[in-house]
Amino acid sequence: MRIGTVDLPNRFVLAPLAGISCTAFRMLCKENGAGLIYTQMIDAGLISSKTAEEVNKFLNIQDMERPVSVQLIGSEKNILVKAVEAVEPFADIIDLNVGCIEIDYLQKGCGAALLKDLSKLETNLRAMIDTTEKPVSAKIRIGWDNQHINGVAVAQLVENAGASALCIHGRTADQGYAGKVNWTIMKQMKEKVKIPVIANGDVTSYNEEVSLLQKTGCDLVMIGRQAQHCPWVFHEKQVDIKQQILRFIQLYEQYEVRQSPVEVADHVFWMLRDLKTSEDTKKVHLIQTIPRIIRYVNRL
Repeated sequence: MRIGTVDLPNRFVLAPLAGISCTAFRMLCKENGAGLIYTQMIDAGLISSKTAEEVNKFLNIQDMERPVSVQLIGSEKNILVKAVEAVEPFADIIDLNVGCIEIDYLQKGCGAALLKDLSKLETNLRAMIDTTEKPVSAKIRIGWDNQHINGVAVAQLVENAGASALCIHGRTADQGYAGKVNWTIMKQMKEKVKIPVIANGDVTSYNEEVSLLQKTGCDLVMIGRQAQHCPWVFHEKQVDIKQQILRFIQLYEQYEVRQSPVEVADHVFWMLRDLKTSEDTKKVHLIQTIPRIIRYVNRL
């Protein structure tokens, strides 16, 4: 599988997870079989004002997690162009977020708001593509609401603008993350374009990943919220959850620029979901140092 000039080892993709996708988490997902890694969503305005050294430190992308797609969110062409220039030296692929439903971004015309302004979406995408030799993609939803499902038109626009790939979240912006994913519309969108299409939405196991590819005909499948709890969701092998957690902490201590016991505790809490009761796992948030968190995990 290939996106533009970037070869992918398999069809499984880690979603951009805001507040979750630190370097150690991304690397753990990579070790567990994710073929393409997305950074968390990055505000184009914020990243475009940083120096190259600051951008490199902020992204903190390690060679062993590549290929990596850097996802940007923004609504103004000039700012997006500057953001592309800022991240280009460090990204393998650059992605435009056209699916975010956070109210602050919607009010700025970013994310899913671009589904209601296709002219602006096309202008922004073309400007990004013209700025870089790296492949550019877009992550979209199937429409704004059930009365305005324009996914096929948006998919064709993304392809015609010159994008190298398309990712589809199979819900409308109005649905948010609730309700059923519309596999039928996703399949129709895939059938109308020739570029690689990544399917996203309601995947909770390896078998569901394979099933989604079969149902929609899409080329790749993206896993988000389930990976937060199970970074090993990219394969079907049994894992030792305790060892996975300890490996995450090892990667965190080795590669994270900013060491935060709170961030480590969050990830431990999420990964313990299927191993311990919620009352047991809440105790990890009372621990104030990483070495003590390690001792807590070892006693499980």
